[in-house]
Amino acid sequence: MSAEKERFPLVGQSVPDPDALEKATGILPFSDDILMPGMLHGRVLRSPHANARIRKVEVRKARALPGVHAVLTAENIPGVNLRGNFPGDRDDQPVLVKNHARAVGDAIALVAAETPEIAEEALSLIDVRYELLPPVEDPLASAKPGAPLIDDQGNITKQFGYTRGNIEEGFAKAAAIVDLTFRTQFAEHAYLEPESGAAWPEPGGVIHIRCGTQFIENYRFVARVLGLPHSKVRLETPSMGGGFGGKISTTVEPFLGLLAQATGRPVRLALTREESMLSSTKRHPYILHYRIGADADGNLTALVAELTGDAGAYTNISAVICHYSLSLLAGPYRCPNVKVDSRMVITHNPITTAMRGVGCPQVTYGLEGAMDSLAQKLGMDPFELRRKNYVAKGGTLPTLQPLQNAVLLPETWKAAEEALDKALAKNKEKYANLSPALLRGRGHTSNMTGYGRRHGTISHASIAMQLDGTAVVTVGVPDLGSGQRAGARQVAAALLGLPVARVTVQSGDSQTTPLVGMTAGSRQFMNTGNAILQAAEPIVSALKRAAAEILETKAEDIVLAEGKAFVKNSPEPSVAHPQLVARVSAAAGALTNLGTFVVEEHPYPGAETCHDAGWADYTFGSMAAEVAVNPETGEVQILGLGLSHDVGTAVNPQIVLGQCHGGIVQGIGLALFEDCYVKKGKVEAHDFSTYLIPTSLDIPPMEIAILESGEGRGPFGARGIGEPPCNTTTAAIANAVSRAIGVRVTSLPITPEKILSARKTGKWPS
Repeated sequence: MSAEKERFPLVGQSVPDPDALEKATGILPFSDDILMPGMLHGRVLRSPHANARIRKVEVRKARALPGVHAVLTAENIPGVNLRGNFPGDRDDQPVLVKNHARAVGDAIALVAAETPEIAEEALSLIDVRYELLPPVEDPLASAKPGAPLIDDQGNITKQFGYTRGNIEEGFAKAAAIVDLTFRTQFAEHAYLEPESGAAWPEPGGVIHIRCGTQFIENYRFVARVLGLPHSKVRLETPSMGGGFGGKISTTVEPFLGLLAQATGRPVRLALTREESMLSSTKRHPYILHYRIGADADGNLTALVAELTGDAGAYTNISAVICHYSLSLLAGPYRCPNVKVDSRMVITHNPITTAMRGVGCPQVTYGLEGAMDSLAQKLGMDPFELRRKNYVAKGGTLPTLQPLQNAVLLPETWKAAEEALDKALAKNKEKYANLSPALLRGRGHTSNMTGYGRRHGTISHASIAMQLDGTAVVTVGVPDLGSGQRAGARQVAAALLGLPVARVTVQSGDSQTTPLVGMTAGSRQFMNTGNAILQAAEPIVSALKRAAAEILETKAEDIVLAEGKAFVKNSPEPSVAHPQLVARVSAAAGALTNLGTFVVEEHPYPGAETCHDAGWADYTFGSMAAEVAVNPETGEVQILGLGLSHDVGTAVNPQIVLGQCHGGIVQGIGLALFEDCYVKKGKVEAHDFSTYLIPTSLDIPPMEIAILESGEGRGPFGARGIGEPPCNTTTAAIANAVSRAIGVRVTSLPITPEKILSARKTGKWPS
């Protein structure tokens, strides 16, 4: 047992989420569940074209329709007609398009009416005249000099790169070289809850917006659109039905705010599934070129990686993804000679943004495919090649960023292999009877996933002890359904020595909860948890001093657990928390406190030459997969999956396992099923009958081996685990299929048609 688990008995316990029953029974309210007296219904008119000049927008008939309370165009926006973006990124996407639609789904007009039917009729009465232009669909073509200019600032929205060592000398020393190009697809976030919400004016001129978002700090951008001070916009997020990165930037918040402001009435707006999929942001498609060389012993001698990402029609946060991918392109491997380039290019395709993994699933798929090919070319075991080149604690990444915490890559590889064997054993008899004509293959992958920004993050949380010994924790973290509130509750309860039932969490309200930044990048347990730790320190000290006075001992000998205080190793006599709180209160001690967690600036030698790339810390892990491929139909059957990650400390093992299961299934989808099928800038697969995601029937036997080094940046030594399982899965499946059919998989998804073509031609179709 780790020292942290000895000090805090709640650490390592699978404490149930208090909202679990309400979620399972469907009674927990979400953004789409708000109904208010006098509520109007909002709708959005969107461009059906990916590239079109707007010559005319005529709204008189729509405004004259009985029951319509507002029809808004770009001319009616009182503030700045921009959705907003992170500092350093282009702020280039309008809330309502005025002159030129650059993407299918661009919003042109808003309507608020008495009923949904009237709102839909009003949309049909708006006359928009378009001048159609040919869309630019290929990011490689868009990046070329002389390409049609999509954005005034240029089509390449961001470009980063760095070089270490001498590339030519490195390849000259290589006994084997692989040179491969990999492509990934547009992927839909496919959250169960489409974008929806409500807004209403409050006394004092405040516009209150209740909407699912991963970033309540977006209220500042909404205020800019409405022409209001920040203090006059309140953004509150209820429990969410998923986000996966697609709800980091503003979605319907500006529309809701504009309609509530214009009408002075409550307004509800909920996108249909089709509207959501046609207009929402997607995972970046990547074109990844890898050239990697190794000597006869398997030591890497040179690695060149080139990434071109499709940003789509607007920048969104592509520059951030481009930067983070830069730090991941060379992976968790030592190599003396490295050259990495990463760029994002604007096209007329769907807008792209962060999606679970922050650019890592695509990179891991390409890099691990190249490493597998290199092992085959050298005639080496895939593990031995990687083991020889793994980075290690005390060493550095290719960027030169030092690794200060545990790197258990060999351990996770072996644990993943053992987990796969256990998974296969579940269906041992069934698999023994598989047709010998099936092509079977086993694939592996290793991965590092970053979590937390390296510097510049400031997170706040407050704790208020109540006179009955209970506690209220207040944090700005939105709960995406992946345990953010439950994690905050468990951390606070562990520190304060309370049962979790005696801790209440208030979260996700820009005017009543301290801000903690976005829920993304597997960062919130680190950010929120450490802010709670800071908030708890003076309160815990005060409670222990009070207990020490009553029990006539030293404060450092006091233990807080299960709602009482007692002397270490002597559970009785004890003092209950209400008595401790009363004593502290009588002495005017600290019972309420705001905690602040700051990720300090930690520059490393060479950081300036690679654009200061990197994350606060990394989660390392491995995946093993076994597949059977039908050579006649091209069908892939996943026989089993084994996953292992070093999570630092599994504060709540059940949540960790849940994140692993969810990430694995999403990785299966990216590997085998999911594709938006974008043509002329339009998503052709815009519902769940055409956009295929894994169902319960597609989930194979799987086993998960959790390793705990205790060395993470989160509370109690925890590491981020929300994204790593997704990042390892796709690559492992692709490697398994490649070994089964004898052809390297170089584009996703892996479809029967591609497999049959590869079997016939000996080459994977692009």
